[in-house]
Amino acid sequence: MYVANSFVDGTVFVIDTNTNTVTGVPIPVGDFPVGIAYDSANERMYVANRGDGTVSVIDTNTNTVIDTIPVGSVPQFLAYDPINKESMLLIL
Repeated sequence: MYVANSFVDGTVFVIDTNTNTVTGVPIPVGDFPVGIAYDSANERMYVANRGDGTVSVIDTNTNTVIDTIPVGSVPQFLAYDPINKESMLLIL
């Protein structure tokens, strides 16, 4: 499970759901991460960074950021449509 750490330092924690413990080190993403969506087809986690208007792309095999996409001001919510294999982003 991936959890955004918005208020402390702009990271994402990875939690082992079998042991309910944080694994590894927090993954640094953009400023004020708030929304997360998983692309199962490509094994990518997308993180909406509200504070800097970007979306961070995390490779879930390595738990590293592989891309940062500028999307405009205040991105907040992400969703992934597995049928159409499309990510959706809500910008307020």
